[in-house]
Amino acid sequence: MIKRVLVAAGPSVLSRFCAENSTDFEFTCAETAADALAALDGSRQHSVLISTMALPDMEISEFLEQAARLSRTSRILLVDREENDAAMELANRYGIFRLLPVTCDDGMLATALNDAARQFCLVVRERQMREKIKKLSPTDALTGCYTPRYLRERLTTELQRSVRYSHYLSVIFGDIDRLKAINDTHGHRVGDQVLTGFSLAAMQVIREGVDWITRWDEDAFIIVLPETPIRGAGIVAERLRGLVADLDIRDRDTRIQVTASFGVSGFAPEIPERNCRVRDLLTIAGRCLAQAKAGGNRVLCCP
Repeated sequence: MIKRVLVAAGPSVLSRFCAENSTDFEFTCAETAADALAALDGSRQHSVLISTMALPDMEISEFLEQAARLSRTSRILLVDREENDAAMELANRYGIFRLLPVTCDDGMLATALNDAARQFCLVVRERQMREKIKKLSPTDALTGCYTPRYLRERLTTELQRSVRYSHYLSVIFGDIDRLKAINDTHGHRVGDQVLTGFSLAAMQVIREGVDWITRWDEDAFIIVLPETPIRGAGIVAERLRGLVADLDIRDRDTRIQVTASFGVSGFAPEIPERNCRVRDLLTIAGRCLAQAKAGGNRVLCCP
């Protein structure tokens, strides 16, 4: 199997890789950090990223941080002797796979590339295994909430029971405002804290063993409240909105302001023909949510 290697370095170093004719490695060379990041963000998957400490258009720390956001590619730094101390600090901070002397011989380089490519394969396989487990599990690994698949199955049963026995049922569609911006500015570690904070807050306002919550997608949740009219669900959503706004999420010493918006819909036995299908129930809640998100930090109920 051809191992794809992306090299970000100046012309004096790139010439070594551009001239490579190895059958084991396929090299893509970039003279600037911008070109290297564009290649990482492209459709071709690279097993290994090699970089020198000095790039003409970007500090190496910023380059490594952006590269880590784009790809889990194994990273190797080529280092001059006088750069060793700074390189060690970067290696610890950004999880660099290996440091190599710029003047290393072909044998040392080939060994490092093969080891890095194997490491990348292990990471990819682990991710694939986690995805398989995630699909089989009824709960989301990060938040502990139920998965969309579980929601579709259980909500169908709950709604059918409500229609049959003329019971109320409500859903709250919640979405964290500006989560993508939080991830982009403060990193996914902080974004994950926001998601877990939301789910823990939701657990405080729902009835244990009766209501339940699903992580619907990256930044959205759906809470199902059986035996609850829409007015009561609106009160629950308002309590949750307040708890989310009070979350103490920090990036170092900076508190991150977190808010969420909510759309509420429900089935009412006095109007049995309305919202009697799961699709209709979620569509109405989604429309309410979209209107609430126009201003953000708001609850909107749509009977």
